Amino acid sequence: MLVLSLSWTIVLAEESVIASTRAGGCELAVESNEQWQTLRLRAVHPRGQGCRIDQDAMVSVLNAAFSIDAAPRLTGTYSSLFIGRLVDYPWLSQYLATAAYRDGGWNAKKGRPAALDINRYVAQVLFNKELLAPVAAVLATGGYRITGVSVEKVLVGGFREVPSYQGKMAPGRVPYDAQAWFRLDHH
Repeated sequence: MLVLSLSWTIVLAEESVIASTRAGGCELAVESNEQWQTLRLRAVHPRGQGCRIDQDAMVSVLNAAFSIDAAPRLTGTYSSLFIGRLVDYPWLSQYLATAAYRDGGWNAKKGRPAALDINRYVAQVLFNKELLAPVAAVLATGGYRITGVSVEKVLVGGFREVPSYQGKMAPGRVPYDAQAWFRLDHH
C-alpha cells in the first residue's frame, strides 16, 4: 500500500497547474504532465456538489493555458487532453444523450448500441467536428488538433439523469456520462 501511495504522490508532483478559474461552482484547472505528455482539465468539486461547466468556461480556461508565456506554461508535446466526467460538462452530456436517442444505431430500449462496443460508440458520437469546434479552435492556437475521442466507464440512464436537461423526457435509456479524453496531434 505504501508503494501505491508513494507512486501516486510522485504522479501528482509531476503535474503542473497551468491555468485555473472558477466555473460552474467548481475550480477548473488545466494541468500538464510532461512525463506522460498529457494535459488534464480538472474540475475540483465542492463537497457534495457536481460541476456545471459550460462551453465558454472550458474554452476560456484552455485559452488562458495556451496564452501563458511565463512559467508554468505549456512547453511539451501532448498526446491527449483528459476532461474527466461528461456530467461536469452538461452541454457535452446533453449532446451525447440526444444524439444517441435520435441515432438508429442506438437501442434505447436495451440501453446500448446495436452493433458497436459502448465505449467505441460513445467516442464516435462525441468526435463531432461541429460539437468540438470551439475547443478545437483553442487547441489550434497551441498547434494541436483533435484526432479522436476515447472514453471509458459509460453510464446509461433516462433523460432525467442528464445534467441540466430541459428537453422532452423521451422514454428509454441513453448514454449520458463517461470519462473522456481528446486525442491530440501536434503539427
